[in-house]
Amino acid sequence: MEQSQIQRQGVGYVEIKEFLKRRKWLIIIPWLLITGIAVIVAYLLPPIYQSSATILIESQQVPEDLMRTTVTGFAEERIKAITQQILSRQTLLSIIKEFNLYQAEFGKKPIEQILDQMRSDISVEMVSVEVPNKRSGRPSTVNVAFTVSYEGKNPEKVMKVANRLTSLFLEHNLKMREEIAQSTAQFLERQAKKFKEDVARLEERLAAFKQQHITELPELMKVNFETERQLRHEIEAIDDQIKAVRERKIYLEGQLATISPNVPLTDRQTGLPTDPVQRLKALKIQAMSLEASLSSKHPDVVKLNKEIEMLEGQVKASKDRKVLQEMLELKRSELKQLLSKVTKKHPDVVRLKEEIKSLEEKLAKLPKDERMELAEDEPTNPAYINLKTQIKSAELELEGLRKKRQEFEKKWQEYVKRLEKMPEVERQYNDLMRDYEIATGKYREIMAKLTEAKQGELLEKTQVGERFTVIDSPQIPERPVKPNRPVIALIGFILGLGVGVGMAAIAESMDTTIRVPKDIKKVTGIPVLATIANVKNVKRG
Repeated sequence: MEQSQIQRQGVGYVEIKEFLKRRKWLIIIPWLLITGIAVIVAYLLPPIYQSSATILIESQQVPEDLMRTTVTGFAEERIKAITQQILSRQTLLSIIKEFNLYQAEFGKKPIEQILDQMRSDISVEMVSVEVPNKRSGRPSTVNVAFTVSYEGKNPEKVMKVANRLTSLFLEHNLKMREEIAQSTAQFLERQAKKFKEDVARLEERLAAFKQQHITELPELMKVNFETERQLRHEIEAIDDQIKAVRERKIYLEGQLATISPNVPLTDRQTGLPTDPVQRLKALKIQAMSLEASLSSKHPDVVKLNKEIEMLEGQVKASKDRKVLQEMLELKRSELKQLLSKVTKKHPDVVRLKEEIKSLEEKLAKLPKDERMELAEDEPTNPAYINLKTQIKSAELELEGLRKKRQEFEKKWQEYVKRLEKMPEVERQYNDLMRDYEIATGKYREIMAKLTEAKQGELLEKTQVGERFTVIDSPQIPERPVKPNRPVIALIGFILGLGVGVGMAAIAESMDTTIRVPKDIKKVTGIPVLATIANVKNVKRG
């Protein structure tokens, strides 16, 4: 078993050796050719130099608890935005013209292809570190810096372009942060102005509403209820007083009806009453007694009848005058009331004036008797005068109480109307106050934000907020970064060896020559039973 394995191993080694002997040139020629080409290419490629700058992302120098910045977002997002601005067509063309870059490509390649090449020569990479998280305590990756690199054939130009790119990053960062802070402050100023106008407009509406409903505001609800209750009690008290005075007046009028207004005075010479009505009654009684004893033509009877006839005329004229005077007063009162509603040319006014004129003419034609007027206008009975005075006093008191009640009634009605309107007024007032409070709350909130925005703007202007700081400026490169000639030569060496071995293996697999016993089995499919050794290899005894 061991002899068989050794034999098979020896046969394998022999086969490999024979294979390398037969195919050595097919392996060596591609190997040397490809290796030589790789070496030539490696040393013919132009050297590419790279200059880079490291920019530190410094956090805000003032504690955030004291002053907050309005520039939100991560620095990585801002760096990507700045990178896109720098890689824009206009910026790259200005850099190319400033440093005379890619002169050999101009005229041979499209401008967009040259710009794409420059974009590929510019590299921006983040520098990250592992720091523990303040909350969880686990390590997390934080970007603390980034590098800006540029590759080119001229070391001095490479350094200048890298410097230019670094300054652009710094300038764009400052400009972007200032613009964000300034635009935030301007936006908040516009919002604050708008909310201030809203507050002022609501204050005007609220003031006008209070002026319009100054006695119906919700805070006066208790006062209005109390005042309305007091007025109602006052009216009830006045009603009781009116009732008492009215009853007293009725009682006095009843007393007055039983008393004569004049005292029955008598003439000293005749012994008859001086009052025309009483005198007329006395004369009629005297005439009846005289007619009973004397004839109707007796001088005393005739004289008495004449005096009776004269007194009757006076009494009748006095009664007519009184009726006319009452009618005249009534018509004048009607005219006064009518003139308060219509003009003087109204037909009813003209008619009333004519009636008043006619009554005045009739009244002027009636004979006057001073004794009758004195008897009617000025009562002489003290008891009658006293009762009349008390009745007049009661009437005046009633009139005063009625006026007082009307005033209290009017005030009470006003307070009732106020109380009826107060629920709707309260609803409208609460709506206005709610809108006012919301507007003032928004205004205070926006003013607080505006103050923070102004502080943030000051942070950016004084450059004490988050900023970029160059900690490693671009330098003139001493060695090229491309191409890596040893690596290219090694790749060519390995590639050439692989190509040569592959070609030899392909050639060996296509060769049908029988060299060993197992080739017979491979070709014919029949196993080999015995082999005859090479005669040249047999040693003679």
